[in-house]
Amino acid sequence: MSADITDSEDKVTNVRVDLGARIIMAGQEVLGSCDNISILIAESTEEELQKLKGAHEIRLVKMLGESGR
Repeated sequence: MSADITDSEDKVTNVRVDLGARIIMAGQEVLGSCDNISILIAESTEEELQKLKGAHEIRLVKMLGESGR
């Protein structure tokens, strides 16, 4: 994990987090699996990063107004 500390709130920016092997689901349907998945976090605190790394389930939700097909 690499990070740039930006201010006194202990925010880290541009951090790549390796989440390891995961099952890929859409709703309740299992679509497949992956050996390793990584995500780039734009900004977070160290505490939030630790919660993310330890989470058994992570949800990815498209933000309103974002285009995608």
